[in-house]
Amino acid sequence: MRIVLVDDEILPLTRLKTLLEKSNVPEIEIVGEYTDSLKAIEEIQTLQPNAVFLDIVMPDLDGLALGEKIQELLPDVEIVFTTGFDQYAIDAFNLHAIDYLLKPVQNVRLEKTLERLEHINNKHKKVPPKHTIIKLFGGLNVVTPDGHTQLMKWRTSKAKELFAFMLNHRDEMIYRDTILELFWPESDIDKASKQLYTAIYTIRQTLKNYGMDGVQISSPLLNSGYKLLVENVVVDVEQWLSCLKSLPPLQETSVDEHEKIFQMYAGDYLGDCDYLWAESERERLRRLWLHHAHQLSEFYIKNENYMAAVKVQEKVQALFSDAEENYFTLMKLYDLLNNTAAVEEQYWLLKKMLQEHLAVEPSEEIESWYESWKQANAMPHAQTFS
Repeated sequence: MRIVLVDDEILPLTRLKTLLEKSNVPEIEIVGEYTDSLKAIEEIQTLQPNAVFLDIVMPDLDGLALGEKIQELLPDVEIVFTTGFDQYAIDAFNLHAIDYLLKPVQNVRLEKTLERLEHINNKHKKVPPKHTIIKLFGGLNVVTPDGHTQLMKWRTSKAKELFAFMLNHRDEMIYRDTILELFWPESDIDKASKQLYTAIYTIRQTLKNYGMDGVQISSPLLNSGYKLLVENVVVDVEQWLSCLKSLPPLQETSVDEHEKIFQMYAGDYLGDCDYLWAESERERLRRLWLHHAHQLSEFYIKNENYMAAVKVQEKVQALFSDAEENYFTLMKLYDLLNNTAAVEEQYWLLKKMLQEHLAVEPSEEIESWYESWKQANAMPHAQTFS
């Protein structure tokens, strides 16, 4: 487990490091120690920690602001706050911190925090056996063990949506009243209950038809709710998140692994289903993928592998065609590759997209760049990526 420590005081920083190194949790690696919060934020992406222990009261950038910035840069990192003042607890947990330790940190209390971190870390590393795969990226499909992708056919759209909802909340108890209110809000209780039973029966039969014996619906509380259990079946979103979480820092020796995980994203979460309840998860996964795409593209640009950066940006554009910055990035990349026709194409595609979606013109920055590019186009290549 890769850990970064941030505290503006050297003594508690050293004490925490010593406690961590003597803990009962194996494979702890302290990859960074900082007394300067601004320095920590500069280097956090390079370090790619699994967890960050942050002091809250610090000069320049306090721990709460630093934690928010770290979560923006590394959405999957776990945050543990350390402080001598307990009045910050609510603010800390509003940032989805995994824990909150009061100074001086006690060994027994720290061990409980590390157990939680280890459990989360092991959960992300665990990849189910590769048998049947349920695909949620791009839509709801099934990949059989022999590699064939099948579009799941459902008797009713309501049964399909209920299955997707239960899969989204797999291994959680979903109460019957919650389901009835969400899926049959206009029906009286007796009619809605019958429709629910029919939908559950349909889901079970459909799973049986596709040989997914590892996906079971249980009703542990005497029909007051349901729980979807998934065993011996891979869910592509879960697999992708696990792989993304365990990626090593992006460098020459690991770029192929990063590229493979980047390509695993095959479209929005349940992208062919207009389910409002799925929107927050769809946006979260999209944000994670776009963040990784940006990292990969920047790495290729830094190493002057412009064609590889183009391929990353082209996939981003294919999936999310309304991002103005993507067109601009491709314009500059194609300029670096001396592909004038492609620069022109991206500019006019951008104008068309903006007119159709927003009825506006490209930003002043893009227009200015494009005009400068046109003037310099007949001259020796002199553009830079900026």
